[in-house]
Amino acid sequence: MVLQYRVPDLNQIFMDNKTLGKTGEDLAVRFLKRKGYTIIYRNWRCLLGEIDIVAREKDFIVFIEIKARRSLSFGPGYLAVNHRKQSKLIKLGQAYLKRYGLTESPCRIDVVSIDMPESGADFEIELIKDAFWENRT
Repeated sequence: MVLQYRVPDLNQIFMDNKTLGKTGEDLAVRFLKRKGYTIIYRNWRCLLGEIDIVAREKDFIVFIEIKARRSLSFGPGYLAVNHRKQSKLIKLGQAYLKRYGLTESPCRIDVVSIDMPESGADFEIELIKDAFWENRT
């Protein structure tokens, strides 16, 4: 699902990558809430790394990776979730489930891709549900 939004002067909003990431996460949270997700954690951390968002959608615990980009030179944001990143997200999800005694709970990993070109005021948010699986070949 792809939605388009208009925001004022992106060049002033996105001064650096940290600001871009925070703004992307804020936009993603608002978008996900409108889609019926309940946000449990933002930036959940353990020794293995960080999950951008942990949420609940219906009966599922959902681990969400947010990818915001200013340019489409390297393609949309979701393309940055390569095999290495997927493996890390799977391990992080397993660590979360184990820590909270939820290993029997249904879960999945979603990706929110936000394309925010610097040159224009339009941006797109795309939600990819169940983006990949542990045993996919």
